[in-house]
Amino acid sequence: PPDINTGSRAILSIGMTLLSPTPLGTTITGVGAFAKTLVAVFVLLAGCERPEVEVAAVPPLNAFQTECFDLIQGGDTGPARIRLRQRIDSGNADSRLLFLMGLAHHWDRNYTRAIEWLRQAEAAVPTYPPASHFLGWSLYHAGLPEESTLAFHRHLGLDATEGDSYFALGVLALERGEIELASAYLDRAIFLQKDKPARAAGHAKSLAKKAEIAEMQDSVDSAIELLKQAVGLNPDLYEAHYRLARLLQRRGFGDASAEAQQAGDAAKARVEAEDPRPR
Repeated sequence: PPDINTGSRAILSIGMTLLSPTPLGTTITGVGAFAKTLVAVFVLLAGCERPEVEVAAVPPLNAFQTECFDLIQGGDTGPARIRLRQRIDSGNADSRLLFLMGLAHHWDRNYTRAIEWLRQAEAAVPTYPPASHFLGWSLYHAGLPEESTLAFHRHLGLDATEGDSYFALGVLALERGEIELASAYLDRAIFLQKDKPARAAGHAKSLAKKAEIAEMQDSVDSAIELLKQAVGLNPDLYEAHYRLARLLQRRGFGDASAEAQQAGDAAKARVEAEDPRPR
């Protein structure tokens, strides 16, 4: 989860809209058609300087909310939920409190409950863009891709500079078999994150997902290069290490493949040991 009150995690910044918010009642067919009309725009933007946007202030978390966020980030989601629920039940249904309740469930991978709270947060005041973003991921993990797509479009209507929402739309498009659209979304995700050291992990996973597309198109050497860049940025991407090992073996580089396999095993053990969330 992002560091709520600093600018180092762009997920909690809000900018002028590039994409109009998608209405809640819009059908997925309409969203698909809308998205496809923007592919050319994404591709053009990916090769341009990042446009200047007017940035509005995001409502910061107060001291109590920050304490609850720190509990969640540390894995103490139960105590955080108790404190949040007491404050909410007292009549303070602030969007940030509702968001944090949803985030606590999202952290625990209880996506059904997260969706309930994040929907409330999205509809509450003050407008809090991260609610739409995390709602999108909760819906995705809950197996509701159409609703997830809508949520990520709504988030980009509030913050058109968030690379992780473009990454999510790329993943969703790829799962629908819309390869060109997925590639355009991922290009945009890479463009928005590549010059931000704090977003190296997001940049890396976007490169790794692009490698999947390259492999699907039988561009094995391109896929290998993308995966090397990805694990160079984020050595913890163990699935990227494993994919790289398989492709290197396919190219006949046995020693390099074995090294990538070992790096993947080490990364997986490291990630699982450091993750406090329930499995």
